[in-house]
Amino acid sequence: MAKIDLNDVDVVRLDERCYRQARSLLYHSYRHEPTFQYLLDAHRPGYKQRIRATIRELIRLHFERGETVLGVVNRHDQRVLGVAFVSDVGLKMDISRQFRWRLKMTLTAGFEGTRRFIQYYNDVQNSLPNKHHRVVSLIGIHPEFQKQGLGRKLMEAVHAISDSDSESIGLFLDTGNNRYLDFYQSLDYQRFTEIPVGDLKEYVLFRPNPNYIEEKAA
Repeated sequence: MAKIDLNDVDVVRLDERCYRQARSLLYHSYRHEPTFQYLLDAHRPGYKQRIRATIRELIRLHFERGETVLGVVNRHDQRVLGVAFVSDVGLKMDISRQFRWRLKMTLTAGFEGTRRFIQYYNDVQNSLPNKHHRVVSLIGIHPEFQKQGLGRKLMEAVHAISDSDSESIGLFLDTGNNRYLDFYQSLDYQRFTEIPVGDLKEYVLFRPNPNYIEEKAA
């Protein structure tokens, strides 16, 4: 595992110029995750190609929507060591109606993988309240640099954005890997609900916004 000094990294907003680095990093972050292994049928040949395609199309959709993308960047060589894709709006997105996304996903990830992913995504979205909130849709720290404080530094920057909006009730994210639960709970996340994904369990977590003003939001 490569060592990194937290004084040598910055958390900055990324644009599409960092697309390739973000795609590679998230591939390494998600390829062993139980949820993605189920959704994209890891036991069937071509799993690596399917997960690469899925990550690619999700990233493209986020950039097209102009959503916030934060990155932990090594200030010396500008290498992106971690990323977080944050939905800025309170409106939910039904990806099953994103025709171009669905077509590209079907051509690359296959019909069944696309169907499973849309079902999972919409189940998570539909579990969230109608009040204004933010969602961390994709997040990852490169495996070479994990367990060195980069994830916490990245999430603190995400929280700063979420907490600055007094009309937002807070921040949601989901994970199917229970080994991350202690980390998120240490950042004040609560279990909001659980969603079945095949034989797996997806945890939807919520961190309340300490600056939320209900009267203003109303």
